[in-house]
Amino acid sequence: MPVVSVPGSTTNLGHGFDCLGIALDLANTITVEPGGDRIRAGTGSDPALEAMAAAVRSACAERWRVQLPYFTIAVAGAVPVARGMGSSATILVGVAAACAALAGRAHDPIELATIAAAIEGHPDNVAAAACGGLTIADGSGGQLRIERLEVPDRLRAVVAIPPWEVKTSEARRILPDALSRADAVRAWSRTALIVARLAKGDLDGLRGLFDEAWHERWRSLLNPGVPEVKAAAAQAGALGTIISGSGSTVLAFATTATAPAVEAAIRVVYHTRGVVGATVLTTGFSNAGAQLIG
Repeated sequence: MPVVSVPGSTTNLGHGFDCLGIALDLANTITVEPGGDRIRAGTGSDPALEAMAAAVRSACAERWRVQLPYFTIAVAGAVPVARGMGSSATILVGVAAACAALAGRAHDPIELATIAAAIEGHPDNVAAAACGGLTIADGSGGQLRIERLEVPDRLRAVVAIPPWEVKTSEARRILPDALSRADAVRAWSRTALIVARLAKGDLDGLRGLFDEAWHERWRSLLNPGVPEVKAAAAQAGALGTIISGSGSTVLAFATTATAPAVEAAIRVVYHTRGVVGATVLTTGFSNAGAQLIG
């Protein structure tokens, strides 16, 4: 019975739309118990979960030319659904890793990400979930290319998880079909700088680089309170603040020294806005990707 731990992730990092991701130190555990005559959710009827698991099983069997058993799938952990933290990626990557174990194949993060990205439709979350660390992913041209870098130890994520969901499909539908030259150049140059400065461990050099992301201009309409959170976090010492993935989570990058003040400032914003049920916490990043733990 394969059991897989898969980290959640934050993606885009402002300007690296659909290509940048970082694995979070918050994980889901995916348990796959072979048996039965179809894919079943262990907690009762869950058509969406069962459909995702079935898609991965079929993709693995076809790609590897093997027969795989049906199974019951259970998901547990700290990554919330529809909050821009890679919940679906943990399931896709976790089921792919479990299928690899059932097929007697070696654990191969790039292979897992390739299978999961084809189903997810974009590679940023699955790359970080499979490989851990900071990942740069390109799925164009029919081939998935991933580069992975270690995340500096001092970097922290102050995560604000509101009580409302934002569906990825809705957050994509609201985006424009074309960008201005200024938006495109800003996105390219700042993406390159963000990666370079994280690679060098130059955390102070990240300040200002997460601002003015073109897609956040529209996605802020689905994520109320983002400007106030960004302003409060910056005043408290944050390196920068982003909408995590599609939202609704807002994530502020901080250091071990500044994270407590940033977390406190964000809590005040949600309290002032009268938001009930928001979770605000500080976590690290994970340099470990999906791991078979049972």
